Amino acid sequence: MKRSLIFYLTLIGLLCIQCNNHLEYSDIINVKNSWNKKDTLNFTFKVQNSENKKNINFIVRNNNDYPFSNIYLFVKLKQGKNIVTVDTLNYFLADNSGKWLGTGVGSVKEINLRYKKEFNFPKNGLYTLSIVQGMRKDTLKGIEDFGVNIE
Repeated sequence: MKRSLIFYLTLIGLLCIQCNNHLEYSDIINVKNSWNKKDTLNFTFKVQNSENKKNINFIVRNNNDYPFSNIYLFVKLKQGKNIVTVDTLNYFLADNSGKWLGTGVGSVKEINLRYKKEFNFPKNGLYTLSIVQGMRKDTLKGIEDFGVNIE
């Protein structure tokens, strides 16, 4: 009985590890509840299999100090000095009634936002994804963390 329990727990643990192996890159930057327009968040990562399409996602953790229901982002993807893409994006963080769309307990909510779906990187190598907040306030309160993951 004890051996079968250990076997099943080990099997479940291995399955959980396998489920998380699809992430090729993941990083989160703590912006400490204050994101200035002059602060560029840079995420540098290595692409090893450019022939495989990849999804690029953003992770935003906000709290109740955030005064808006959406967030504008200016995003630039570069490989070395070569610009691959430049985008201006608008994501909703709350619904029409003001309820946060993310998940979490307490005042901090986390939302995953799709940036690129099945994106083809031009070639293998180091890339930098640079993100600047594009809201009308110079200092944006209420954003605690901003992250990127690539799967």
